[in-house]
Amino acid sequence: MGRRKLKIQRLENLKARQAKYSKRKPGMIKKANELAVLCDVDLALLLFSPSDQPTLFVGQKKALSDVLERLSKMSFEEREARYRYYQ
Repeated sequence: MGRRKLKIQRLENLKARQAKYSKRKPGMIKKANELAVLCDVDLALLLFSPSDQPTLFVGQKKALSDVLERLSKMSFEEREARYRYYQ
């Protein structure tokens, strides 16, 4: 019995959404940590659960203020250009 392809779409049931979030959050944080370590990048990951509980992960011994300071030093046009690139 193989795995079936799941459609990526919003779960309508709040309990199901919270359960899926709880199962996937550790994997997302692990991937963020791997990216920060392997690529030596400054990284900040902010997640809000379906019940509005925040989770913050900042990679590689950097403070959130350091990451936000780097972002604030970029011009608005440069931030917009980088944002549009990944959409």
